[in-house]
Amino acid sequence: MNKPLQPPTRERRLNGISAYLGDIAALIAELESGPSVQRIRTFSQVAADDVSAALGVLAEIDGLGVVVHGARGCAGALAHGGAGRPWAVTNLDQRDTILGADGVLARTLRRLYEQHRPWAIVVVATPVVAINNDDIQAVAAELGDELGVPVIELRTDGFRSRIAATGYDIAGAALAALVQPQHGRRHDVINLLAFEQGPGLRAITQQLAALGLEVNVLPAGAGSDAFARAAQAVLSVAVFQDEADVLRRELDRLQRVPFLHLPPPIGVAGARQFVEAVAEATERPPPAKDERACGSELLGDRRVVVALPPSQAFAVAGLIEQFGGRLAGLSVDWIDSLHLDGLKALSATATLALRIGAGQPFELINWLDKLKPDLLIGTPAAAATATRAAIAAVAIQGDELLGAAGEARLVARIARALDAQRRGFGGFAAGTDYNPGWMKRSPDWYIKREVR
Repeated sequence: MNKPLQPPTRERRLNGISAYLGDIAALIAELESGPSVQRIRTFSQVAADDVSAALGVLAEIDGLGVVVHGARGCAGALAHGGAGRPWAVTNLDQRDTILGADGVLARTLRRLYEQHRPWAIVVVATPVVAINNDDIQAVAAELGDELGVPVIELRTDGFRSRIAATGYDIAGAALAALVQPQHGRRHDVINLLAFEQGPGLRAITQQLAALGLEVNVLPAGAGSDAFARAAQAVLSVAVFQDEADVLRRELDRLQRVPFLHLPPPIGVAGARQFVEAVAEATERPPPAKDERACGSELLGDRRVVVALPPSQAFAVAGLIEQFGGRLAGLSVDWIDSLHLDGLKALSATATLALRIGAGQPFELINWLDKLKPDLLIGTPAAAATATRAAIAAVAIQGDELLGAAGEARLVARIARALDAQRRGFGGFAAGTDYNPGWMKRSPDWYIKREVR
């Protein structure tokens, strides 16, 4: 069993930035000039961290046991899962934190295995464990031999990273360690890397399967069989490659499975280009072109803000002009060196306002108040914030954007939002409950350059 790599934080590994307000050209220059200047928020509202991001990835895997080694609240991201999912939390108290909890961890592992019989178990080390310095690796090795299933450690970075995507990296490294070498390479098998499952992922899988390929989806919805096939794949391709960056790198490093770099298959054109590129890489005939773009002139020259995770935001930004609108601004959770090409493509067509920050609705609402867009397309949380400011909003998530159906879904939601706006239901109220003094300040009032 390969010991999982402990990847550095996104800030160190990819020059990641989690707080910024300005124009895209200035950020590109900063990223290209070397290590970027890190910024901090002197006031911050709740946002996802690397622990919750890692747990969100693990929760999508069928039959995988998860033990959260920490306080009860550390397992909150797993609470929404279905009944009977094989997970547990060691629920460390003050005594465990001070004196150590190797015994508690071992008992929890045995109990989880007896109740659920998972095919593998991941022990998620939380920031609490950094205090008592438990030797999780030793316990995992001992219990793996005793139970006869792989038991591996996933050590989150806690508060060292301000970018939740670091959790994707840590989870990806741990999951790659579960893939064991196989004899031979199957040229009809590809790995489709995705961290979220839904109708959009199924549609893309079907399009790839129509090429005559066996599509091994990993890790969302995957079980032990999918992990066993992963090393035999001729290549890997990711739905959102900025999320799956470490997983694809580790599959290449450990199993020599190469990776095909592609933009996400969002919209009719995006999905067609995605499938055609895979067909070419696997030496198969391209699919027939039977899908047409939709939504032409839907937006009627309206100014639109996109507020989505980075790779999704870049793809949706490309649809705004197709829909007859103008891109007024972009709000993303983080930016790193993986996004340079996307930033350059946007900067070549327009001068855009860029906001970087996960959560922070107080900051987002101030920024939107200054921009005054006609429409926001974003995550449910961002759309709710825009609605409070009486801005028409469309809520949509990553899987819902995938494929031709994703474009049609987005068009229908935009039309519905604009219709509601025309009828006077653009927002719940013509204003917000924020102090007028705050709304007069610059939206980046609390963003400061870090001094070391």
